[in-house]
Amino acid sequence: MTLQRRLLVLLLAGAPLIWAMAVGFALWRARAEINELFDTQQVRLAQQVAAMLPSASLSGAPARLPPRPADSGAAQLDDLSIAVWNGRGELLLADREGAALPFDARADGFVDHELGGAPWRVYYLRGDGSWHVAVGQAMEERRDLLRDLLASQLLPWLLMLPVLLAAIAAAVRRGLQPVRQIVREVQQRRAGSLAPIAVGAAPAELQPLLAAMNDLFSRIERALEHERRLTADAAHELRTPLAALRAQWEVAQLASNDDERRRAHQRIGAGIDRLSRLVAQLLALANVESREAPIFTESVDWHRVVERALSDCLVLLDETGSEVTVTWPHEGAPLPLTGDEALLATLVRNLVENALRYSPRGSLVALRFAREALVVEDPGPGLDAEQRSRLGDRFHRPAGQEQAGSGLGISIVQRIAELHGLQARFDNRDDGPGLRVTIERRPAASRR
Repeated sequence: MTLQRRLLVLLLAGAPLIWAMAVGFALWRARAEINELFDTQQVRLAQQVAAMLPSASLSGAPARLPPRPADSGAAQLDDLSIAVWNGRGELLLADREGAALPFDARADGFVDHELGGAPWRVYYLRGDGSWHVAVGQAMEERRDLLRDLLASQLLPWLLMLPVLLAAIAAAVRRGLQPVRQIVREVQQRRAGSLAPIAVGAAPAELQPLLAAMNDLFSRIERALEHERRLTADAAHELRTPLAALRAQWEVAQLASNDDERRRAHQRIGAGIDRLSRLVAQLLALANVESREAPIFTESVDWHRVVERALSDCLVLLDETGSEVTVTWPHEGAPLPLTGDEALLATLVRNLVENALRYSPRGSLVALRFAREALVVEDPGPGLDAEQRSRLGDRFHRPAGQEQAGSGLGISIVQRIAELHGLQARFDNRDDGPGLRVTIERRPAASRR
């Protein structure tokens, strides 16, 4: 069901219901007002009759009030009656209908009676015991007045109800026009268009939705841009090792002796290793860059993280003949953090692998944990300021490097650090040649 149809159903069903409730309330109030009006008239008429009794001569036969005029207009005078009795219950004064009113010596106030098969409301006024006055009125008179009043009021309401429903339907359709306009705008877009939707002219109720849609478009555009850039860079970077493998394969096919063929096979194996590492790094980079900044809840156990990272470096440690020393703080937990231990193990592994690859054989790489930082130091040649500023650029490797690599390791480190509210800082060592990488918390201002 569309939003417009849902609103129409609710409003068109609710309006008659509210209208009926209003009519019921008006009926209740009108009945109360009419009863109050006629009761007041009966009380005042009884009091006026009682005020005239001391000066009237009511001895002898009961007096009859003169007949009412035939032309009494709209008033139903035969629905109103008056009767006066003495203390013994003898009728002293009455009109034609009043003679039928029952005498009740104990009555004082309003009493409902049945006279001639019709309900009457009688007001009794008891004097000092020598007289009683009764003023009665047929309830049909009140009902006729209530019906006439409601008929005169309900007819315009009934006639206007269809107009009201039509106005509600038109107002709903007009009110939802901005929604239909946005729908048309989105439907007319090209498949690849992620331009933001104009928010300024939209109603205030739709602006949060449009802002959320624009934010979604922006995130999708960034994700697509990351994918396009990664695909383009990967295609460019994969071209070189694949061409080298093809060349070495041709050399192996054309080799004239076993030694030349063995050297070609060794180069092919090294090329395959480089290609495998490049593909693994590409997959790792795609994994971390596709993630939004999550809310981590699990505390990180850095001992497990380091154990996992170093176990992945065992082959490289054997090849280089190097060692890694791990130092923990004397007091307190190292770099308290909530995060993903698998991602942090990837971060540590990339830092250690880079340190091992770019250090002389048999070197000692230091992995130190402090209270608020993680530091990796190697005894390699280090980097100048311009080279350090480009660390993290995808597929960028400083000139003159002999080690196989893809230039993606630092990009992966920086992205994982960013997801955990950390940052990587690169400096040359102060106590000798080599590079120092410090992983520390980002300043609060840069996290926003």
